[in-house]
Amino acid sequence: MRNKFLQQKGFSLLPTVLVTSIIIAEVGIALTFVMYMANSASYSSRLLQEAYSCAKSGIDDALLRLIRNKDFYSTEGYNFTIGRCNAVVEVEKDVPAQYNSQITVTASVFNRQKKLRAIVSIDPDAAEIFLVSLQEI
Repeated sequence: MRNKFLQQKGFSLLPTVLVTSIIIAEVGIALTFVMYMANSASYSSRLLQEAYSCAKSGIDDALLRLIRNKDFYSTEGYNFTIGRCNAVVEVEKDVPAQYNSQITVTASVFNRQKKLRAIVSIDPDAAEIFLVSLQEI
């Protein structure tokens, strides 16, 4: 009688261990997936911030070129590179009637892009350049 009881006790332990192992494995896989998604979102956010900073630097570069040469424009755009970021800067003259220039910068880091547009007013008499507006497109 005693041998039958020991055999039944050992037999019921095997399914319990298997079910517990499967549950622990599922929890581990779920935690790994959640950590991957959180890391991916954080990395994407960092790339977008880097692209925004690069686009802002492209606008600053175009402003410097306008300060040096009030008649500067580049409708086809020129490339502006900082580290792993590449930006295309376009400067258009006399876009809106009341302003003199519009600067559009499209910056990309890997597959993330940011696009900024700045409206600039140039006063040739006072030799001053005013940033009227800056917006993300």
